[in-house]
Amino acid sequence: SITGDCMKIIIKLILSVGISLQFVIPALAIEFFDINKPGIEKVTIAVIANDSNDIIDPLVGYLEKQLQKTLLFTVVKDPDQASYKVEINDASDSDTIAATLSGNQGSSFEAISVGMKFRSEKTDYISLRSAQLGNLLVEKLMGIKGSLGSILLWSQSKKGETRNSLVMGRLGIEDSTKQLTYNLFNNTGASWGPKGENIIFSAQTGEGSKVFFQGIRPLRLKSKEIFFDRGRGSSASWGSNGKIYLAKYTGDKNTDIYEYSVGSGPSLEMPRELTKHSAIETEPVLSPDGKKLAYVSDRTGQPQVYLMDLSSKKVTRISRKGGYNTSPAWSPDSSMVAFTSQKRGSKSTIYRVRIDDNLGTQTRVSPENISSESPAWSPDGSMVAFQGFQGVWKIFYVLSSGGPAERLTNSSKWIVETGPTWSSRLR
Repeated sequence: SITGDCMKIIIKLILSVGISLQFVIPALAIEFFDINKPGIEKVTIAVIANDSNDIIDPLVGYLEKQLQKTLLFTVVKDPDQASYKVEINDASDSDTIAATLSGNQGSSFEAISVGMKFRSEKTDYISLRSAQLGNLLVEKLMGIKGSLGSILLWSQSKKGETRNSLVMGRLGIEDSTKQLTYNLFNNTGASWGPKGENIIFSAQTGEGSKVFFQGIRPLRLKSKEIFFDRGRGSSASWGSNGKIYLAKYTGDKNTDIYEYSVGSGPSLEMPRELTKHSAIETEPVLSPDGKKLAYVSDRTGQPQVYLMDLSSKKVTRISRKGGYNTSPAWSPDSSMVAFTSQKRGSKSTIYRVRIDDNLGTQTRVSPENISSESPAWSPDGSMVAFQGFQGVWKIFYVLSSGGPAERLTNSSKWIVETGPTWSSRLR
């Protein structure tokens, strides 16, 4: 391990060249987790405070909780029972801490250190900085970026009421839930803009379907209507290419999928029809690489998930099993689609499928003990959030390779939560 005096020298060097939150001693190559492989075994880790002050004390508490929120770690108190340990020390500057990650005795993992400067002792600020440190630990040990502190949105209502409001929260950050919309409509289907600064969402009204635009960074509570259609279409989604995709009612119980540009104002303009079929086609979502559009069509009699190659317009069905497959969601690397599947007489389930798998092999993501719908991937691809039913709908999340699920929220049994969406940007 590294002595306290040595660490303080390192931190001084880090700060003297203006670098913070960067590991400065390289780790030996270790075998990274394959987050796509089912049955991941959690890593045991201990968080140790070698000093005590108004920053270190809460930081250690937050980090212990947040590492467990990644679903990749088991935090233990005894470092002798841990595969890895994180030691937190007070640096020479009163507002700076040093964190050292090392393996247990006999490990080939070479210790690495990071310096963090704190501008405030407020608990919400320390919690966010702790999440940043947690993500660095995930990256160095797992080879993925981590999603602690990332923003999720979902629809929320009181049990028995039909009007939904949009709310937001951050993974691993306590008391971070905020209400975003205050209109009188049923707000659903939030979708993030390419830069992660704005969202669009849909509202079903007595007149028809509306799409609203709203700023998130910085947060603006007043939304702007950018689209209206007298029919009832699916929620709009914002593509990585800046285009808006939505299903528009075309008469005779039929919907087709359209691509819109975002004009000034903003407003939706210059529509381009992508599908023209007698079936109901809905829930369009563009892949992060901008090449393929996933959507739902009942052209075979029941809803199934299809992919359209936007350059060739070739359409491929990717859901092979189950009679009712909906809610497609792309993995961040565009290699997989998760979706909701329901077989007659069974609970709804989240599956994922690789788009290059011609056999359409489905991997179960959500656990067997809960009805699960509306998947949403974390920005690093390691987790999937969904709405789960246990007496009432709540927001849960699970490793994208499958396993036990954990509640994201701690709301009362009188609150109904549906339709999560996860920001692709982690800042």
